[in-house]
Amino acid sequence: MMVVIRRIISSIAEKIPMSILFISISIVLVIVVIVAISIHVHNKSKAGKRKKKVQRIRSGFGDSSYRSEILNSLPAEQRLDFSNLYHRLDELQSFINQNKIQLESLESQKISDIEKKIQDFTNQIRNQWNCLKNKRDFHHCICIHYASFTLADSIKRQQENIRDVYVKYKEECDQLARQIDFLNRQIANSNGQKKYEYMQQHKVCCTRHQRLSTLKNVFADRNTQYLQRVKEQNAYTKQCREYIIRNFGERGRIWGERLKQRKADLIGNS
Repeated sequence: MMVVIRRIISSIAEKIPMSILFISISIVLVIVVIVAISIHVHNKSKAGKRKKKVQRIRSGFGDSSYRSEILNSLPAEQRLDFSNLYHRLDELQSFINQNKIQLESLESQKISDIEKKIQDFTNQIRNQWNCLKNKRDFHHCICIHYASFTLADSIKRQQENIRDVYVKYKEECDQLARQIDFLNRQIANSNGQKKYEYMQQHKVCCTRHQRLSTLKNVFADRNTQYLQRVKEQNAYTKQCREYIIRNFGERGRIWGERLKQRKADLIGNS
């Protein structure tokens, strides 16, 4: 093949002056490069559009559009109740986010307020599920599932806030423990005024370490309690999900597939 091409080029070269041949080849090369760049840009643009399309599909379950969808599927008299429930769950989420800083100051009233709200929602969701035990409707059940899922997310966020404060206090305690060990060595190896100064620093560090250790233990216990709460709420959400899939035929199966696909997409995006 290459031999044939060389012969053709040689033949053309014999008939056409080299300067004209060189210009012609340069023009052809420029055209080839432009076409190649155009194809690359087109393919990149197409891939970007496909990516955006996938992202829109992935966000189609569990977001505000899904909430609107399930609310609109309810009878009017139930729609308002669930709309109010979701609004209050949003307020709880906002309350948790805003009060993370206050956790560090151990404002027990704020912490107790959140715990009370969580328990109230837990009871309300379970009551909603149980009140229609013998005549459960598909749309009613998926609204309760969504409420349980949203509450579990809020509990998880509160647990993470508490864990972060615990970790902060633990790191401070570890740092103080190292400082106390250092001061112990300095006290043992010094005399007079210097030794007195080290002893005073040691006293301050020990007092602070004792206070922070108490706080650290409080938040360690709270973290354990909230981990259990997260586990329990997730288990309840799973119970609702499996009931819907098992008891509502084709609608339940399709809904379950949607849910499974959303979970897979979220894991894929993380």
